[in-house]
Amino acid sequence: MKTIALLASLTVVFTCTGLAQPPADTPPDKVKAAVLANDRAYEDAYAKADVKALTDFFAEDAVFTSDDGSTFTGRAEIEGSIRAAFAGNKVAKLAIAVDSVRVLSPDVVVEKGSTSVTAKSGEVSGALYTAIHVKKDGKWKISELVETPLPEVTPHDRLTELAWLIGDWEEADKASDVTIRSQYVWARGGNFITRNVTVKRGDETVIDGWQIIGWDPVEKHIRSWTFDGEGGFAEGQWTREGERWLLREKGVAPDGSRTTAENTISKLSADRLTWESNSRTLDGEPQPSIGRTEINRVKGK
Repeated sequence: MKTIALLASLTVVFTCTGLAQPPADTPPDKVKAAVLANDRAYEDAYAKADVKALTDFFAEDAVFTSDDGSTFTGRAEIEGSIRAAFAGNKVAKLAIAVDSVRVLSPDVVVEKGSTSVTAKSGEVSGALYTAIHVKKDGKWKISELVETPLPEVTPHDRLTELAWLIGDWEEADKASDVTIRSQYVWARGGNFITRNVTVKRGDETVIDGWQIIGWDPVEKHIRSWTFDGEGGFAEGQWTREGERWLLREKGVAPDGSRTTAENTISKLSADRLTWESNSRTLDGEPQPSIGRTEINRVKGK
């Protein structure tokens, strides 16, 4: 799969052999527009697993270096590599993202970007690439392609969407004299976020709780584990939609009862959020929802 992504990323750019080429004095922005149009054409050829069409993007003496250090010299070797990559794996979708296009001369262009290939199974792979395109006989051809691995995405990187939570937050109900204080901090190493919760009535602590938030590399989503001081626990899956996060939890109460809930956290600003809990059940029986509550960051924290 990685080879497919690489070849796609590298080959795909400026050179759709069947498209008209801009004249030598075409402004750089016009060249880029032509490159982007060719990218779309390449994506179409890739979706069809058309090895010949993909190979035609290369010059006869082209050189391709993959991210594992393998080098393919000449169109024949490159075609063999593409054909091998597609063997038994023809159903895939390619997406090309161009970062820059530099016109070095009327006949030489350098393109940089990245690719993403999604297999039928849902597996995603990709690479960074640099492509040198030269114009030969009025057509753009890829002369040299160099691929490098995508930077490793760490668990910390996956959690940065929740970094705004770091700090102390408090919800207070003056009528019942109850306060709920939550403190979010990065765990040592920075690959988990931990949350400490204290519920007080007046000066008396009613219950404590703890939550660990991390990235699940198998299921490819943020996951959390929550524990309360009385012995209950829950496991949850996070999904994001804009500035709103849905946490679907399944848990076990201290007496062994089974619980479920869908909790929604909405970011209103850097210092304000709302929390609500719906679809609550206890041993399969519906339970009342908890309406939307505003929670504020503790100043100075």
